[in-house]
Amino acid sequence: MAPLTTLVTLLFLSLAAGVPLGDSYKEESVALEFRNALSTGHVGPTLKQVAKELDLRSWVVKESHEMKAADTINLFCPACNIGFGEIIHLVNNGTDPKNIVDKLIILCVDLGISNHIFCESFLWEVQSQLLWVMEHREGLTGKDMCGMMFGGLGCHTKNPDRVWEVTLPDVEKPPVTDPVLPEPGSPVMKILHLADTHYDPDYLPGSNAVCGEKYFCCRAESGPVVHPEDAAGKWGDYRNCDAPKWLLEKLYEHVNNNYEDLDLIIWTGDLTPHIVWNTSREGNLKVIKEAVQMIHDYFPGVPVFPTIGNHESHPVNAFPQPYIDNEFDISWLYDEIAELWETWLPPEVATSIAYSAYYTTLIKPGLRVISTNTNYCYDLNWWLVYDDVDPADELHWLARELQKAEDAGELVYILGHIPPGHEDCTNTWSHQYNRIIYRYESTIVGLFYGHTHKDHFMMFYDPNKPERAYHVGYVAQSQTTYNDLNPGYRVYIADGDYNGSSYRVLDTENWALDLDEANKNDDPSFYLLYSAKEAYGINDLFPESWANLVEEMKQPNSTAFKDFFKFYSKDGRPYREKGCDEKCKASLICRLIVSDTSDKSRCDGL
Repeated sequence: MAPLTTLVTLLFLSLAAGVPLGDSYKEESVALEFRNALSTGHVGPTLKQVAKELDLRSWVVKESHEMKAADTINLFCPACNIGFGEIIHLVNNGTDPKNIVDKLIILCVDLGISNHIFCESFLWEVQSQLLWVMEHREGLTGKDMCGMMFGGLGCHTKNPDRVWEVTLPDVEKPPVTDPVLPEPGSPVMKILHLADTHYDPDYLPGSNAVCGEKYFCCRAESGPVVHPEDAAGKWGDYRNCDAPKWLLEKLYEHVNNNYEDLDLIIWTGDLTPHIVWNTSREGNLKVIKEAVQMIHDYFPGVPVFPTIGNHESHPVNAFPQPYIDNEFDISWLYDEIAELWETWLPPEVATSIAYSAYYTTLIKPGLRVISTNTNYCYDLNWWLVYDDVDPADELHWLARELQKAEDAGELVYILGHIPPGHEDCTNTWSHQYNRIIYRYESTIVGLFYGHTHKDHFMMFYDPNKPERAYHVGYVAQSQTTYNDLNPGYRVYIADGDYNGSSYRVLDTENWALDLDEANKNDDPSFYLLYSAKEAYGINDLFPESWANLVEEMKQPNSTAFKDFFKFYSKDGRPYREKGCDEKCKASLICRLIVSDTSDKSRCDGL
């Protein structure tokens, strides 16, 4: 998941805070106040007033899918440019990084972003890598940095080096044929999709769920429980807390009881908890190993095809390029997951996993999986500020592997953690990824993602015939409750293993746990929330049917949209109580119809 203030965003907000740069505030005076704050640690009245107006405290856990008003973007981005520009200036002029971080900690606390424990721990955890990037990226400006890291908030960089292109194989795209349903009675496959597990081994029932750090609670160190309703539930909590082991075990047990004939498992990353200010290499690896072991224990013999999420690294979101071989080298993580995944995957893929956590292998003759590392498109991965040109040569590799599959007559499932149309995915990477998907649309028969914690989908539209939907990406619900969500999982019913199979998804079965009832009765009972064809009244799950459903959702008082919103949150009580007004509806539909973050014109007029 990528809430606005995951990691580096907090670093910026503690400094820049979205200062209005209109008639009331002049750019020069704002820059001067930032400079004074960094020098003295004193937060002036302007910054305090802005923090109050923007309610920075709530930004720590704000939904990233919420469309930002134009005036918010117009205020945030210029302030970001100033704020990071001041930090870059200090770094380039030899200011002791310790002094910079010390002042940022004071600002983080005084602006109400979080308490001292969070601000100090977080900022010291990220500062060494972020400062290295600032020092070594030649010609870096505040505008360039903000455009790369906060593109999802509407910030833009004018640096022409940030626009690049992947050279595709020089082979003409074959004619496209419309998908057709299999003959009645044809074999089917059942595919379990697990996403955003966020296993917390230190979850403590009865602990404080509204702690001072705000970002993550429900542990022994979360402080005293002041009010009875603040206590964490046994089976999880709707607030900023992750999944205890016994909840995950119940979920896996339920899957086993209902799907004894699983063909394979897709596991799209984010295994570690959201305690972003207190991670370590050793701690993350321990959680990853335990999470992997649970899957081994509950699904022995079932093929598992994993991807890597943004939370697996330390610091979170930091994924250096493979050629970074200094103290920030990420081989500590890639080498470990290569070893952990080896019981599911053939030995020949270990090299590419150790190189950059992507791989390809056959699921069965005629069906291939390609697992991508989408952290190389994640705008909060500050290593992209240093170098964002096709990191790890991944997109070039993806195009080559798809060409090989096309030549061999294979069909392909593509897995990734971050959906390419999600606002967290950088514009150029997203655009190049979409070029590849479009070129190989006939070879690709399934696209599967996670990251958002919600249950939804993502349309891919033909760039030359915008009315034609040519693919749909499935974004699976999380196992964690973080935040305001019921736990859940999804099973795909796909065209099965027989000569001439399309291997396309034919239906989905989506399960949820009513967290209120589970905690009230100490009885965690999962229930079938919906199946896609029945719930939406559609005959198939081909792209055209999903596109028609989106058009139906756009209509006023759409029953289809009301159903979608219920499913989106896995029927979580906080979401039911909050509802979804017209602004919310526009945001969610925009999320469904954008697969390329460099072009959001389809959202115009929503």
